[in-house]
Amino acid sequence: MDNRKIKIAFFLPNLEAGGAERNVVNIINNINREKYKIILVLGKKEGDFINEIKKDILIVDLDTSNSFGLFLRLIKYFKKERFGIFVSAFSRINIICLAAKIFSRANIKIVATEHAVFSFLPIIAKTAGRRFFARFFLPYISKIIYPKADAIICVSRGIAEDLLKIVCCREKIKVIYNPIINDKIYELAEEPVDDLPFLNSEIPIILAVGRLVKCKDYSILFKAFSLVLEKQAVRLVVLGKGPEGDKLRQFVDDLSLSKDVIFMGFKKNPYKYMKRASVFILSSLQEGFGNVLVEAMACGTPVISTNCAFGPGEIIENGKSGILVPVADPRALAEAIIRVLNDRVLARKLSEQGKKRAAHFSIEESVKKYEEIFDEL
Repeated sequence: MDNRKIKIAFFLPNLEAGGAERNVVNIINNINREKYKIILVLGKKEGDFINEIKKDILIVDLDTSNSFGLFLRLIKYFKKERFGIFVSAFSRINIICLAAKIFSRANIKIVATEHAVFSFLPIIAKTAGRRFFARFFLPYISKIIYPKADAIICVSRGIAEDLLKIVCCREKIKVIYNPIINDKIYELAEEPVDDLPFLNSEIPIILAVGRLVKCKDYSILFKAFSLVLEKQAVRLVVLGKGPEGDKLRQFVDDLSLSKDVIFMGFKKNPYKYMKRASVFILSSLQEGFGNVLVEAMACGTPVISTNCAFGPGEIIENGKSGILVPVADPRALAEAIIRVLNDRVLARKLSEQGKKRAAHFSIEESVKKYEEIFDEL
């Protein structure tokens, strides 16, 4: 029976907590098992989402995070498998996979998925070496090698248009919004919260969720929060971890905000905190899409986001299902927060319309579109 199924392998460096990783977990856990045989290939079998993978999914561990090591091991993997569909994510990884296919000469279809803004990669890449590569080599290599992909999936229209400035293969590019909403989110949102900041119902909670990295621009959020504190009592809770954690905690200390800003680390179930927050904030410099916005909207929390490139402007109907503010403008962000906290009619409207808008980003709809591409290939 398995021999008649279409073999689909999804590849990620690891399963650390991130938007692209969450998307892959949602897709592979919900794809049609009667039609497709699913394999998850990881550079390293590690990360916060490992335990969320369904038991029937085979996990292949390449046991390396080095780019050249991944290239060599993927060549070996492709020579062994020879056929099927291979889905990769992240620009660097997409290039490694496409190059490995060329060298292996395997008859494997490659679907490259883009979750980040190409033109921002020289700024947001995780290491100095990758930022150097992204600035001086990535555009030229991508122009040559990306057209060799059998399909390219972008998670927002903005990312697709940005990619087209470099890669001339419009006919291969498809836009599929991230698979986010299903009944499980609503169930998890109802779980009780016994964390201290949420036990005092008299003090509003501002919530931010995401990796502690530069592109999330938490420093602007902290500056805005200090302006809000001048007007009223409020708490800021941050869920997430990342390389900027120590620096951000020091920044909070420097602003004398330590008593009112609570870093709670990574939480497997962020939805129960979203549901109980007074307002949800995304302060990013850039986003591929903005999964957490949709999740918070589904939980009925009013959302405020920077109108960054790209994603939030495609999710939020400004003033209706959320509020968009300029990037890197702490005063505008503070004013929006104060407005939502003190205008019950507005908060209720954003909550109700946000729930309706979030329903458009269902896992079922997104997975169906992925399956259509797999069937075409």
